[in-house]
Amino acid sequence: MSFRLPRFPLLTIFHNPASDASVQALKFVRQASVKYNFDVDIVDSQTTAPTHQQVSNIVSYLGHGSLQKGCSEILVPQAPKASTVAEVQKILDANPGYMMRPLVVDWNKGKAVVAVPPSRLNELVKDVGE
Repeated sequence: MSFRLPRFPLLTIFHNPASDASVQALKFVRQASVKYNFDVDIVDSQTTAPTHQQVSNIVSYLGHGSLQKGCSEILVPQAPKASTVAEVQKILDANPGYMMRPLVVDWNKGKAVVAVPPSRLNELVKDVGE
């Protein structure tokens, strides 16, 4: 017999504490976590870059099947252009500041949202615990 821990609903926010938009998104996610009963994982994106696997997943989630869309949505407009996940990873390895933030990810459901404005999170937070 094996024992498996239950999976609790969880959202990860790649957060920049110096950004007003990110602070607002974090506040929104924290308030929603109480109402919809999920945990929040806060990643300070100024000090912790996403792993290559996380980047690959986020590009897929943001693109909804379109690699080009996912590659463009994960990067800020002033970042070099990328058309593959490998190019995105190379850009973010060199300069993590090129990643869009606040970025909120539901790893269990395979969804990601750039939370500018925070109201873009409405559907994501309602769906996380279902």
